[in-house]
Amino acid sequence: MSFSMNNMVHQVVCNAACVSVFTPLPSYCFSGDPEFFQRVCTLISVRSREEAEQLASLLQLLGFTLQLTGELGWKTCRSVGRVLRLCGSDVDLVLTPRRRSVRGASLLFRHTTQLHSLRLSNGTALFLSQWVRRKRVACLLAVEELSLAPQTGRPSERVLLKVVSSLASLLRYWTVDRLDLTEFCVPAQSLIPLLLHDGPLTIRLSEKISQELLSLLQDIQDKDLTCSFLSKVDGDLSSFSLNWEVLHYLLQQLSAQTITVNLRKNRFSQENIPRLLPFLDRIVFKRACPSFVLTVITEIYNARASPFIPSLLRSLDHVINLTCREMNSVDCDALLFTLQHTDRVKLNLLWTSIPTEEMESVLVTLDRVSQLSVDRNLLLKFIHCCAASDAQQGAAVSLLRTLQHRLDLSCSSCVELPQEGQSETLSLTDEDCRAVSTILRRSSQDTQLNLQDCEVEDSGLDLLLPVLDRVLLRASKTVVLQLLSLVPVNSDRDTVRRAVSLCGALGGELDLSHTTLDQRACGALAQLLDVSEGLTELDLSHCELTDQLLLTLLTHLHKVQVLDLSHNKITDASTDMLLELVSINPSIDAVRLFRNNIEDRTPFKKDERFEIW
Repeated sequence: MSFSMNNMVHQVVCNAACVSVFTPLPSYCFSGDPEFFQRVCTLISVRSREEAEQLASLLQLLGFTLQLTGELGWKTCRSVGRVLRLCGSDVDLVLTPRRRSVRGASLLFRHTTQLHSLRLSNGTALFLSQWVRRKRVACLLAVEELSLAPQTGRPSERVLLKVVSSLASLLRYWTVDRLDLTEFCVPAQSLIPLLLHDGPLTIRLSEKISQELLSLLQDIQDKDLTCSFLSKVDGDLSSFSLNWEVLHYLLQQLSAQTITVNLRKNRFSQENIPRLLPFLDRIVFKRACPSFVLTVITEIYNARASPFIPSLLRSLDHVINLTCREMNSVDCDALLFTLQHTDRVKLNLLWTSIPTEEMESVLVTLDRVSQLSVDRNLLLKFIHCCAASDAQQGAAVSLLRTLQHRLDLSCSSCVELPQEGQSETLSLTDEDCRAVSTILRRSSQDTQLNLQDCEVEDSGLDLLLPVLDRVLLRASKTVVLQLLSLVPVNSDRDTVRRAVSLCGALGGELDLSHTTLDQRACGALAQLLDVSEGLTELDLSHCELTDQLLLTLLTHLHKVQVLDLSHNKITDASTDMLLELVSINPSIDAVRLFRNNIEDRTPFKKDERFEIW
């Protein structure tokens, strides 16, 4: 490297001690170059703590990622070792040199007691284990994760056995939390020395090697080795494909280890499910399909084996997933039996069909449910059932609580695409709206009501208006315009009440953009603005507004903080009125007038609150 480059590297190191970790490196220092730090340490001999701290700052800028490869001389190892002494517990060290020396290894690890992770080549693992056994390299090293880099070429089985033996030796001297062998290909039987390691250790293996190891354990039927294997993989078998015989063998071991199984990878026949019940306290199911869940709870119900229910729910992470099921009365009885013997479970009934005669029984048990997921069709059925009589008032309260006080009748509650010929729009009848209004009256707190993708007659919305004061409303602009038109009534008192409720339900923001406003709609909006104080943002862009229609609104727009009038038909005739509106109302923050028919824009440029092109 040239003298100028040498000086440049020195300058980078000196600056590194003074800059924040969020400051980018100079353009000539690429953090993407994994060997940059090694080259710096080759050029600079660290002789003082100050120099070591400067290099530690540089390593921090590089994300504490350090790769040592190629020709690794002892002088470089000495410099790196002095830096590791200061920040070793944060460092991810990749050690894959082609050539290495005992002296270099001793200097590298002399003062290093901790590393975040250490990645070794096969040759380096063999080398380090030999010299650790001879006490030539530091033995008091703690590593969160030890891994092997991908193998180059195809090592012989004899070499692979030596590498495994080397890892076993290192584990006897070093403290390692995790051993990652996912990129290490070795015969399954060769891993037995690692399984017999006494200390606490988690081992990660490739799926192929894991499957071979499981088959081997089942063949040799060594209970101690099997228990050690379960402990080393932390019981996580979610990446494995298990048949019933292997799973049953593993569950029979006298081990306190909980086993995690991915049911999408393991299909067990219905006759095997009863044999799982005694082991539910030792198994966790990931991605449990609804058919499996329904079969299990039905088996428990038929046997009236309620003591199994707490273990089952723990194994399902306290989620009963029954999506896309067409449940009969027996299925519902099994669900009710399960809910009666638990507390605070999540229940997923999306796209599930429940017999009408079972609705009330399910609703009564919702006091045991912490969270309920339903599609809008089933939700409407529950709402009608709750509203059917005063006796269901408690059920209404439980329904709203389990829905987190959200009544979602939009398509967002239906993730599946609609079938051919099926509309995404839900037409709500007057009876639907009356039922919604009834249960909202029983709510003790504000409820989010989502009417996106819904069509509602004016008569139905008239039934919802009295309860808007306890609603946070999300609705299509068509429905909002309908509600707006229903605000004016013969009684001034009722008009004010309706206007205030609607403003509150909209959260102080009214978006009517891309809707055509006529004189009637503008008159209703003017009345809403006249009697309410809570509207902070009003979006009237793309509404076909003319000067005449704007005049209907203008005397009430001072209450709005952000007003969008873009893409309309407003002309210079409205300029003076708009200027006066903003000049006498300091509470207005912004008025957007983009893409109107205003020719002279100069007057608007005197007030920065106007946004106009």
